[in-house]
Amino acid sequence: MSAEMSAANDVIVTAVSGYEPKHMAAWYNSLKATGYRGRTVAVAYNVSEALVDYMKHMGSLVITFDHDAGKKRYSYSQLREEIADHTDGGKLYTDRRWTWNKRVLRFKDKIYDRRFFHASHLVKQHLDALGEPVRFVAFSDARDVIFQSDPFAWMEENLAPGKDLLIGEESITHEDPWNRRNVLKTYGRHAYDRVARVPVCCAGYFAGRYEAMMDFMLAVYYFDQTKRSGDQAAFNQLLTFCGWKEKAEKVNWQVPWLLHAVSANVGPDAPGFCMPRETVPVFEDGLVKTFDKQPYAIVHQYDRNKEMTAYFLEKFGKVE
Repeated sequence: MSAEMSAANDVIVTAVSGYEPKHMAAWYNSLKATGYRGRTVAVAYNVSEALVDYMKHMGSLVITFDHDAGKKRYSYSQLREEIADHTDGGKLYTDRRWTWNKRVLRFKDKIYDRRFFHASHLVKQHLDALGEPVRFVAFSDARDVIFQSDPFAWMEENLAPGKDLLIGEESITHEDPWNRRNVLKTYGRHAYDRVARVPVCCAGYFAGRYEAMMDFMLAVYYFDQTKRSGDQAAFNQLLTFCGWKEKAEKVNWQVPWLLHAVSANVGPDAPGFCMPRETVPVFEDGLVKTFDKQPYAIVHQYDRNKEMTAYFLEKFGKVE
C-alpha cells in the first residue's frame, strides 16, 4: 500500500443485533467528536428498520440479511446460511456430529461467534467492491465502546512495520475464574496451560492492517466453530500460535490506546489480577486516562463503571 494512505483509508467494523438507535448513539457521537474521517461498517442481524436507517444516517455502510417490510425489521437465520454454505450440486454436505445439524436452538443466537465470519468474509467483499485501498481495520463492540480521540492515530505512530495486529490486554490473567472456566470448557487442560498466567486479550476491540485483520477474524471464527463456546477462548488460543503470535503487538492499560474497563474494576485480591496499584487508570475531567494522565483513544466496557456511564451517556447518548 502507498505511503500516502491516511486515516481516510481506515475502517471500523461493528456487528449489532437487537439494538435500537439509543444503544448506538454514544458509539457514533463519540467517534464523530474525534474528527475520525474513515469508514464505519455495521453488520446488522435481527434489527429494526429504524436502527438501519439511523446507522446509514450516521454514515455507515450497513450489511443486512432478510427484510420483512410488514414488520419493519431485518432478520438473520444462521441455519439457512449454513445449509446454503454446505450445499453443492443439490447435495448437503454435513458431518452428522455437527451441533448445528441436530441441535439448532443451541447455536442460532450466537451472533458473537458468527460476527467474525461476516466481519471478515462479507465486509471484505463489500470493501473490495468499492475499489478503495484500506490501511487499518478495527473490530469494535458497539453498545459499550466510546472514543476519546482518533482510534487509529496511536497505531499509525506506534505499530511496528513487522507487526500486523494490535491487541489490548486486560488487567487479569486466565487464572481469573470466568476465563479459566471458559478455556477449560472449550478446549480443555492443555489449552488452559498455554494461557494460564498470560493476561487475557479481549475480543471486544482490536485492530490491525487490512489483510491480516480479515484473515485473523476468519481464523477466530473457524477455530471456534466446532466448539461454539465463545469467541474469546478462540481469540486467545490463536495468539499463542507461531505466526499469529509474532505478528501481534500486545499492549496493556499503561498505553493510551485502549482500555478494557471491566477488569480495571476487579479488586487486587481477585485471582489473576495483574495490575500494579501504581498503574491504575483514572477518570477525571471527563476523560478516562492512563495512570500518567494520558487519555485513552478507546474505552471499552465503560458501562461497567457507574460514573463513566452517567457521564458518557449524558455527553454522547442523544440520538441525532
